[in-house]
Amino acid sequence: MITQISPEPTQSRGMDSPEMKIGQMQDTKWIHKDHPVVFLVINPHSRMGKSVRDEIISTLKEKGAVVILPEAHEEEMDANDLILKHAEKTDLICVAGGDGSVNHILPSLLRIHKPVMVIPCGTANNLARTYSIPLKPSEAVLAGLQGECRLIDVGMINDIPFLNVAGLGLSTEVNLHVNKNLKRFFGASAFVMTALSMVFRMKPFRAVVTVDGGRPIFTRSWQISICNGRHYGSGLTVKDDATLEDCKIHLLSTEVARWWHSLKLIHCFFKGTFSKEDQVMLIDGKSITIETRRRFWVDVDGDIKTATPVTVSVLPRTLKLLVPRES
Repeated sequence: MITQISPEPTQSRGMDSPEMKIGQMQDTKWIHKDHPVVFLVINPHSRMGKSVRDEIISTLKEKGAVVILPEAHEEEMDANDLILKHAEKTDLICVAGGDGSVNHILPSLLRIHKPVMVIPCGTANNLARTYSIPLKPSEAVLAGLQGECRLIDVGMINDIPFLNVAGLGLSTEVNLHVNKNLKRFFGASAFVMTALSMVFRMKPFRAVVTVDGGRPIFTRSWQISICNGRHYGSGLTVKDDATLEDCKIHLLSTEVARWWHSLKLIHCFFKGTFSKEDQVMLIDGKSITIETRRRFWVDVDGDIKTATPVTVSVLPRTLKLLVPRES
């Protein structure tokens, strides 16, 4: 049976207001510049990152952008260190990769307060899916440069920032065991194939969930997904009206008695709509804690980064993201 708990909405945090620069918002509109300085970050390990490098650079230059690339002696540096090093002379950060690539550079993006333009080259590309960012690199560049700047929420789990989702249960087992070559060649289908092989070995687990300091909620779950935005997994939807700007964390716990009972809910997982008869728990709030009797690994935007117990919160409207207009 579906359980929904929705506390009062939170107030969004206002922007700092130094002198307006490119990438900041003024009446929610992107302040354009004829020759913006763009620092380009490409994840060479993403599905298509390395192969689209030239297309991205040529499109940026055609539109008058000045492109900064890591120098030869900087190639082994972490992307966060590179961004911080070049931040002062940069107008915006362009990252080519998947959701994990964006997640990796969140610490530096949150420090420099510059806008980010995402060129989706990953497997799930849930951030791009949320804002209808084109999958073709040249089109994504144009959509970003000609688009608008939105302030989006950033989730925090055990002090680790994330944009899309953190999960425990089946998703963690899949991320631990998915074959990298399978992922590179088959994309999102690799996760589905891995999930089908892992679910036979799994048993549901018990957890205690607390929302905004309220009463403990007990769940017996196959999968707990904690979402900052709308999409997670391979195009799944946590809730049909969830957004990256609603200042909430959304939690979905799959509580079916047998794993195969979830098969009849597949269309619900994609649409983000559930009925009272569906065996899921759907909760949202500003702060959520999850405790388990034994330690469970937790995947964060596709990578294993922490373990239970976890405390999840939201930084409301914190990150500047360039998106297509009216997305």
